[in-house]
Amino acid sequence: MTAIPEEILGLRVAVIRSTRRTAALHIVGNELHVRIPERLGDERVAAILQQKRPWIRAKAAEWQAVPLPRPRELVSGESFPYLGRNYRLKVLEGGRVGVRLSGGYLRATVRPGEQGAQRQRRIRQYLQTWYRSRALERLREKTSRYARQIGVTPAGISVRTFKSRWGSCNTTGHLAFNWNIIKAPHAIANYVVIHELCHLVHPNHSKDFWRLVGRHDDAYGEHRQWLKQRAAFLLGD
Repeated sequence: MTAIPEEILGLRVAVIRSTRRTAALHIVGNELHVRIPERLGDERVAAILQQKRPWIRAKAAEWQAVPLPRPRELVSGESFPYLGRNYRLKVLEGGRVGVRLSGGYLRATVRPGEQGAQRQRRIRQYLQTWYRSRALERLREKTSRYARQIGVTPAGISVRTFKSRWGSCNTTGHLAFNWNIIKAPHAIANYVVIHELCHLVHPNHSKDFWRLVGRHDDAYGEHRQWLKQRAAFLLGD
């Protein structure tokens, strides 16, 4: 029996089984994400990877041309994206801990006794809490606006942590968004919202689905490519 390789052309292979009907390959950072139907056997997956090797080689070359983000030190002066703009981090000490956007800075307040690795963990935690809160607020606004425009009514929305996707629409009409999308420019976040709302009309990626997406975002091809090229930066710390 042929086993699924752990690595291809320097990319770590991550197999993700789900209820989807077809296989799909995505490169995220230094990983090749292989999304496949639950019952697809390892031998068939290995055959697909072999067949797609030229595509993997070409895409890997594209990703190698885009430098991976450096690990964050979470210190004053570092830059963090929010809706397409970069904001400098300013680390402060005080009793009211957390992160807030004020005066053009992301101000992270920690307790004076928290130093070193503990301080880094706290700042990372506070930043993620802030991002998730802003993501839910802004994505609700965008979803409401585009839902009226498209003529659909989602059952609700939430923000989640996804490793390799920007959003999902389940069979009940509930939309879930990757909170990291709030780091991207408005046009990119709008595309993700439109994409998921269009799944309420077409629960697939058919030609009709993409025509509907294009009706509400005529530059969706550019926006998809932007996300593919910058996924590692958005999903980093």
